Amino acid sequence: MSPPWTRRTLTGATRDFSCPPFHASFLPMPSSSTPPADASMDMPPMDRRAPADLSHAAFGLWCFWGPDALFGAQEGVVRTTVGYAGGGTPAPTYEDIGDHIETVRVAYDPDQISYADLLALFWTAHDPTRAPLKRQYQSALFPATPEQAEQARASRSDVAAAHDGALSTEIIADAPFTRAEPYHQKHKLRRHSAVADPLRAVYPADRAFADSPAAALANGYVGGHRSPTRLTDDAARLGLPTTATEALRTIAADRHRA
Repeated sequence: MSPPWTRRTLTGATRDFSCPPFHASFLPMPSSSTPPADASMDMPPMDRRAPADLSHAAFGLWCFWGPDALFGAQEGVVRTTVGYAGGGTPAPTYEDIGDHIETVRVAYDPDQISYADLLALFWTAHDPTRAPLKRQYQSALFPATPEQAEQARASRSDVAAAHDGALSTEIIADAPFTRAEPYHQKHKLRRHSAVADPLRAVYPADRAFADSPAAALANGYVGGHRSPTRLTDDAARLGLPTTATEALRTIAADRHRA
């Protein structure tokens, strides 16, 4: 049987994860310090049941806002974190990224989704022959183990053989990862307060909110990477108030058609 990265496809066309020029208007609106009455909720059931024994891998495919949502929408992905990797500049930030690459770090349950599945998603989600406009948007794989590195190299060879043009994708093993600023974490979700506010009420600290499995999944819906029909099953484990769930359904339906 052929490896998964040669036969898996995404619903719809390859996504464009290029970022527009960043300015202050792209910052999410701050959540109200006093959430609306129906925003109250307990810790999401899926957060309480999140497995502790997870594998990790990181990926660079242009601007990290889109991939953060893309990977968060996948069954078996527990957490996503955006940040900077692959360069030598010390203590990178968004304003001083140096030679680093915008990266999404994925924590996943290998009993539900494999590294090969994540590689398939990576390859089908962008055009690996496209040269990046800047180093920070470089296509890159950051394997965390020797086994992942072997699979990454094999997948790159297979994908290269299927393309006429040369691949721009780099493979950088054991690359240190620096977490990005809070406003970049779950960026798409933060822009929809009707869904984000109930989760922020449970997780007022930025890091706890960004590391919530429920926030990762909701971010995937908001990004248009998970069909709104799946909310029939996902609503109970997300544990959002009814109004937030319906808002998420509306947003997801609009984005999933885009």
